[in-house]
Amino acid sequence: MPSVILACEPESHLTLTKYIILLEVVSMKKVKILLFTLTIIAVAFILSGCIPGNSNFTYVVPMPANWSSVNSMAIGNNIVLLAGTLNNASGAIGEYNISNGFFQDLSSQIQSLSFQNVRSVTFVNNLFYIAGSGSNGAIFASFNPFNNAFTTLNQYIPFTAGNFSTFNSISTNGTSVLIGGAGSKTPLLLYNPSSPYNFNSLNVPYNFVVNSTEWDGNEYFVDGYNSNYYPANGVAGYLSSSGSFQDLSNYLPLYTGTLGAVGFNGQNFLIWSKNNSTATWSNGFYQMLSFDPSDLNFNALSSTSFATDLSIPNNGITGANGWFVIGGNLYNQPYLVKYNLTGNPIDLSSYLPYNTVNVSSVMANGSDLYLTGTYQNGNTFFEIVKGQL
Repeated sequence: MPSVILACEPESHLTLTKYIILLEVVSMKKVKILLFTLTIIAVAFILSGCIPGNSNFTYVVPMPANWSSVNSMAIGNNIVLLAGTLNNASGAIGEYNISNGFFQDLSSQIQSLSFQNVRSVTFVNNLFYIAGSGSNGAIFASFNPFNNAFTTLNQYIPFTAGNFSTFNSISTNGTSVLIGGAGSKTPLLLYNPSSPYNFNSLNVPYNFVVNSTEWDGNEYFVDGYNSNYYPANGVAGYLSSSGSFQDLSNYLPLYTGTLGAVGFNGQNFLIWSKNNSTATWSNGFYQMLSFDPSDLNFNALSSTSFATDLSIPNNGITGANGWFVIGGNLYNQPYLVKYNLTGNPIDLSSYLPYNTVNVSSVMANGSDLYLTGTYQNGNTFFEIVKGQL
């Protein structure tokens, strides 16, 4: 059965949940009492800002109890597709309908695809694309929201691309889909949905593991790490729509290790990374980098803005309208801020549901923020925060 929106948490932090009105009209007196009650509830909604169209409220949607994580989201045709992992170590997938507020779990429909973990999703040309890993390696498939049909596309990946152990990230420029992961020959594939089953294996100067990909309006930004070194060296690059790769790794700050989550706010990138200095490696020293595409300049941001213990999941940074939103975990507490590179991060953690322990993914939709996370009891949730970008 689909589940519906269960909570509305406005900016005033007044939580209004599970309003149930029993319509039992027996006499005119009860009609008057009912009308009075409805008026009081309406006033409460207005005073709290929790009314349709108001920019200061949130929707919280509990996920099915057998979902252990939500890793990624994509939006298209008024549907949000959510992906992750089930408690039994198989792939999880579900769709949230923005129009009616219903969520439908579709996980049973991808069991035949042998997903163990769905890591990334995107939307292009009326189809969703999902990527991740299974017992036999990387998996890439399409999802048609009009008939709820999933179609595996692995068999069309060219033999010359080699074997992939996992696909970690997929993104789109509106026409093509860039697929990044870990492979025996190349970490990148470019898929053209307008020419079904057309994969291009991309030439890069050396093999590395791709963690994240992001389109900036002109080119794809790609990041990850080179596992031929220990500690691993960070890798960053630009990839054009035609498949030409520009290595940016030499522009990275000294001691930059593995690069992970990335977001683009319309002007700049924000990237989460690990420091690979031998003095800090064992302590799990993390740092946030900004990247300006206009001058290929990477900057390590101050630890006073972003603590070195901050842990960010692979889809934990998003950007829109000059802002970034960063979600994750800090000192075993949920972490959620917005940031514009000019001031201090603005704390948004008060918008999170009670007993949240971490934020697992974030996504911008216009001025609204979509996010997923985990409760203290291990259950997961999906949340819409209106008007935060």
